[in-house]
Amino acid sequence: MSTPPQADWAPPQLRKQRCELSRLIEPGDLLGPTAVAALGVARTHELIFSGRRPTSDEQQAVAAAALEAGLNTSRLTLAGGLERWRTRAEQANGERDLRVLHRLGGGLIVPEDDAWPAQLNDLYPATPLGLYFRGPAVTADADPQQNYQLALQRLPAPPRSIAVVGSREMTDYGGRAAFELAEQLAGHGVSILSGGAYGIDAAAHRGALHAEHDERGASPTCAVLAGGVDRFYPAGNERLLRAVTERGLLLSEMAPGSTPTRHRFLHRNRIIAALAAAVVVIEARWRSGALSTAHHGLGLGRAVGAFPGSVYSSSSSGCHRLLRDTPAELVTDAAEVLEMIVAGPGAEQPALQIPSTEPVTTPDRAADHLNDLDQRLYDALPAQRSTTAGKLCGVAGLPMPQVLAGMSRLERRGLASVADGRWRRER
Repeated sequence: MSTPPQADWAPPQLRKQRCELSRLIEPGDLLGPTAVAALGVARTHELIFSGRRPTSDEQQAVAAAALEAGLNTSRLTLAGGLERWRTRAEQANGERDLRVLHRLGGGLIVPEDDAWPAQLNDLYPATPLGLYFRGPAVTADADPQQNYQLALQRLPAPPRSIAVVGSREMTDYGGRAAFELAEQLAGHGVSILSGGAYGIDAAAHRGALHAEHDERGASPTCAVLAGGVDRFYPAGNERLLRAVTERGLLLSEMAPGSTPTRHRFLHRNRIIAALAAAVVVIEARWRSGALSTAHHGLGLGRAVGAFPGSVYSSSSSGCHRLLRDTPAELVTDAAEVLEMIVAGPGAEQPALQIPSTEPVTTPDRAADHLNDLDQRLYDALPAQRSTTAGKLCGVAGLPMPQVLAGMSRLERRGLASVADGRWRRER
């Protein structure tokens, strides 16, 4: 495993350890980054893989860090975290994962690298353990050091990075607005961030790639994925995502081979917001995931804007909700978005949460109201076949007692059923 060729890159062993930790610790498990901050990468890694019990000093250090971070220390304990993380220990192989990435033109940027996007630190204690990237395809004998040097040039950096997000089910108006906005911004040297999904995300990426980029250093666009960067997801956007790797980057906090799931999509949105100087929402329904990205942006103090739409269009109801209930600004073109960044959110403006009220016409699904643990279990259930509790432990990264308790809750809600010791998804 090679190290990028400059002294400002982390040692290979530390990169490998962070890679393995990212395999074990799910997004949203805030005790993981907290333990790393309190104990360091090497000690946290050793504690997990040695199987030993934590010392009283280690437990106190993590508890103090968790308390300082505002976490519920009565529920989140180091012993409980170790039990969760060790369920996946056999899956972790940092050298293998990094080797796979290097062959694809990728690698792993870690906080100890000077190339680490410092704006991600605003997320603490939800700071990702690392940021996987994938750039242009390379030959089998290519030096992986080149991947890191290219990533250093292409990683988004404020203030020249803007997130453009919205509905997967876009209208012609929304698609045109997203394409033209991204094209205009990228033409001014702004890197466009989005999630690589169908709809507005894809239109924004295409617009950025279509622009006559002025080559000021950053890539025209980066796609932040909810799964591993070794997989083009969704498959229908494979050609687009390949084009993004040629001129930009695919980014993710998930280890190679990781499957996108509902809770990973929701946690992914915080990374899009953190990497951007501003978040712009174009067409979002009342409960669109794009609103989650906007909410994260507001919470981080980023400028947030929304394109208006017809009052008769449900595709814009989420945008109107943002404009009515939060400090988000109404924007209609690239000039107004750039003005929003220059001005920034006013110091007196609070980072408001988006109200959870929804219209009675919106269908209520039981799976929409699961806690994070139960959502992980629901996501871990195969769509078409049954599975055992033991396999769920490895897929969800949870110990058996939590799996059994969580599956019982899902069964009571009608979301899962069990027969002959095998669990099946019901909705």
